[in-house]
Amino acid sequence: MGARAVAIVAVLSCATALCCNAAASIATPAPQLVRTIPLCPGLTIVTAISQSTGDYESIKSVQSVTDRAVVLRYASESMAQDPLSNAPPHLEKTNISRSVLLSDLQSSNLYEQQFYQQMPTEVPGTTAIGTSANVLTQLRTKGEADIGIFLAMSGDVSINRDAHPNVFDFQMISHIKRVETDDVMLPLIVNDAKAVLPTIHAEGDFFGDKTEFYFLDDPSNPIALKYRYGIGSAPSGDLSSVIAALDNGSKPRSEKDSLEVIKIAFRCSAPVKQTSLSTAPATIEQQLAVNRKAELYDIYFSFNNADIRPESEASLREIADILSKHPDWKLNVSGHTDNIGGHAFNLALSQRRAASVKSALITRFKIDADRLSTSGFGDTQPQDTNATLEGRARNRRVELTRL
Repeated sequence: MGARAVAIVAVLSCATALCCNAAASIATPAPQLVRTIPLCPGLTIVTAISQSTGDYESIKSVQSVTDRAVVLRYASESMAQDPLSNAPPHLEKTNISRSVLLSDLQSSNLYEQQFYQQMPTEVPGTTAIGTSANVLTQLRTKGEADIGIFLAMSGDVSINRDAHPNVFDFQMISHIKRVETDDVMLPLIVNDAKAVLPTIHAEGDFFGDKTEFYFLDDPSNPIALKYRYGIGSAPSGDLSSVIAALDNGSKPRSEKDSLEVIKIAFRCSAPVKQTSLSTAPATIEQQLAVNRKAELYDIYFSFNNADIRPESEASLREIADILSKHPDWKLNVSGHTDNIGGHAFNLALSQRRAASVKSALITRFKIDADRLSTSGFGDTQPQDTNATLEGRARNRRVELTRL
């Protein structure tokens, strides 16, 4: 993730000859076709919103799946600023648990896309990371369906419909229609590999606000891979981003609410049906054994710094287990960023992130420090374009090289 200056935000493209040469020689391997994503403990879904200060990421992870419900954990970090205060923007962290009933995943037409700190943990009658099998089936067979979304809330809210305010006071239900007769393929990263997923694209009008959805065309887990509400409208909040965009000569974000999934990873802790990857993705161990290099996209860092987020634990543990299994292996850990912000800052940030990974492996997993070295390349070795969310997501990565 590139530098995010508070007062002046510069979006640089190939500020140095080194960056330009690297961008000119980007190798983009053919993406894998992934038709299904298992709804299992260990599934992690990363979404991003593009703003002038950089890509803000939220992480939704499945904690457990029972015969009754799916328990989710939502974590996000973004810069927030009170428009009525002169105080500088500050990093705002949100951690929420949500429980979604399996019966609602089958039949509900209410998609509660908001993750709000004071919302009740369980909101019966709603889904959370996508729509229900019933709505997807209607879009598949009839080309249309009714669906509800929710406005942003504030203060304490109840799930009791007889008490006000309650969650359902903020719902909006509208009719949506499928746009294309065939699936629309969306690019993103699945288990560290470039992939495309088939989606059903539908549009509707929510009280004058044009809205669109891209749902994974999989009735067992119809994730909302992309969603935009109020297309063409002025954003409902985030005044600092609007001002920054105008000062930078560009248009502010042109919707009231949006999300786009950029990465999905799953290390299922329980047996699941085989996913339809065109080829099985190579494990980190296999990549290191065969190619001596592995690219990792599920080591997550805090916004604009090198702090490792808790959702990175599974990847760190896997690396530690590999090193324990191969005591003769030594690894170099390198950090890479997108090109948002200054080249010098990106370079330093990538170096600090690589050092954080090394430190975590040493202190938490007792790996010998002599077996690990670090380097950082900033934005000089892009894997994809920096012009799109998914391209920048591929450029923000950690690489392991077996020495």
